[in-house]
Amino acid sequence: MAVKLPGALRRRRSVVILTAALAGSAIAVAGCGGDSESGSSAGDVASFVPSSSPLYLEVTTDFDGAQWQQVQALAEQFPGYPDLERTLQRELRAGDVDFDTDVKPLLGERAAIAGLQLPDASELGGELTTTAPDAGAAADAADDMEFVAVVELADGTAQQVKDLLVREGATAAGEHQGAEYYTQPSDDGVVAVDDEALVFSDTREQVFAALDAHAAAGGQTLAGTEKFTDALAKLPPDVFGQAYLDLGAFVRSAATAAGPQAEQLGLADYRDAVMAASIAAEADGARMKGVVLGAPTAITPAEFTPQLTDTVPADALAYAGFSDLAGTLTEVFQQVQGSLGDEERRQLEGLSGQVPQLLGVSLDQLSALAEGEHALVVTPGATPGAALALQVEDGAQAQATLDKLRTGVPALVRTFSPDTQIPDWTRVPLAGGIQGWRLPLSPEAGVVYGVDGDLAIIGTSVKAVASVQRPVAPLSGSQAFQQGTAGMPEQVTSVLWLNLEKGIATLRNMGAFDDATPETLANLRPLKSIAAWTTAGETPTFEVFARIKG
Repeated sequence: MAVKLPGALRRRRSVVILTAALAGSAIAVAGCGGDSESGSSAGDVASFVPSSSPLYLEVTTDFDGAQWQQVQALAEQFPGYPDLERTLQRELRAGDVDFDTDVKPLLGERAAIAGLQLPDASELGGELTTTAPDAGAAADAADDMEFVAVVELADGTAQQVKDLLVREGATAAGEHQGAEYYTQPSDDGVVAVDDEALVFSDTREQVFAALDAHAAAGGQTLAGTEKFTDALAKLPPDVFGQAYLDLGAFVRSAATAAGPQAEQLGLADYRDAVMAASIAAEADGARMKGVVLGAPTAITPAEFTPQLTDTVPADALAYAGFSDLAGTLTEVFQQVQGSLGDEERRQLEGLSGQVPQLLGVSLDQLSALAEGEHALVVTPGATPGAALALQVEDGAQAQATLDKLRTGVPALVRTFSPDTQIPDWTRVPLAGGIQGWRLPLSPEAGVVYGVDGDLAIIGTSVKAVASVQRPVAPLSGSQAFQQGTAGMPEQVTSVLWLNLEKGIATLRNMGAFDDATPETLANLRPLKSIAAWTTAGETPTFEVFARIKG
């Protein structure tokens, strides 16, 4: 959700601009956890945020601390960073304010930006459900979110901050809750300063809301809200930035826009859900961790220990692992079925009964294909391919089911589209003497399937299927994969691997970067991989690691 920052942030002349920009930088770093021994907590800046705020982003302003130093070290891996740093320094030194000498000594340890309320649900919902939605209008509705930025001040620097504000053209406008507040030239916003923090926003009302919450303390602030503190406590300490999202607030807003359909969509089940996430710089990349609390457990992806990484080729451009898709879809179907009226339920049951008959296979046979572990793989080559590996209990039964689908799917397509021309299937040899079948949809790709022991594979080409069927080297043995997934728990609900280094090279060979400058290509080279995984249990988690070097 974008936050519309006022023009003052664009001018970057006064201390208001500089410090508010620091708070705003949290948006760029905390977008995306697991448990830790001590857990995290919010900075004192959260005590200026009203308890009803649905969005909170916080970043460290300890520029001499380990996280900022590590961020600097990672940034230096990119050849374009020195130019960016020089440009930023010029912006920060615009006018007669120098960040290093005039602003940095005044800052405390944390800065934050918070959304005070969501945009109007009916307006945003109307834009998203019109026949020809106006993307600009929808964005404007989202930009209407009220915000407040809070920057912690170093002890005893409040008067220096006030003096700097006045020196930069701000006008003292009064006092509220013991804090002096100032207006900016050209109506660029309102800033208040008390002994602890600088508070900035578009309007006086929003600044006053923050000061009132801080004065009331306790449960009137986000810092005193149990669901907020509980969520952050699940994150690791000592991070660069952290974020909190009240999913329930967004759900309630969406439910208002959806009206009676909200119950059928199951939105009410998420009214108490919240999410927290953090990002930390490490020696060879950036790690994001997150948790979800209060979400319903009616639909829970199956946990599994990834084993198909032994059959995924080490040079795969991408790999997504998951398990028991049949069970998850069954849970989804049952939830949807339970939310429907009698007539809609009968129609859905009728359709679910007709499709297997048209395909020539039973639901049990289809489920047997998707009850084990699954691996979706993007394979390299001049034209990249894709393959889906399905771990099955009975290879012979899987072969029989796929053979029936070979004739059943074209028959189903012709039932709904009689004029559709479908090529004939042909036998093709796969690895290890296994015979497969191919449906040629184009000279480069089609549909190929085969069964090798307890592995059923469906891909876009013989090469893609064979590379997963009998890899030259497995992904599990790849040092890059091992580095990227270090710390991944044994049991997960999903895993994702993106080989950025090979992927970028493949895209370049395909001409995707023909118009790119040498500088752009140089700045892509440090990107190595992205690994991500999710877990279930009482506290579902997600984790993403972007490896930048090494």
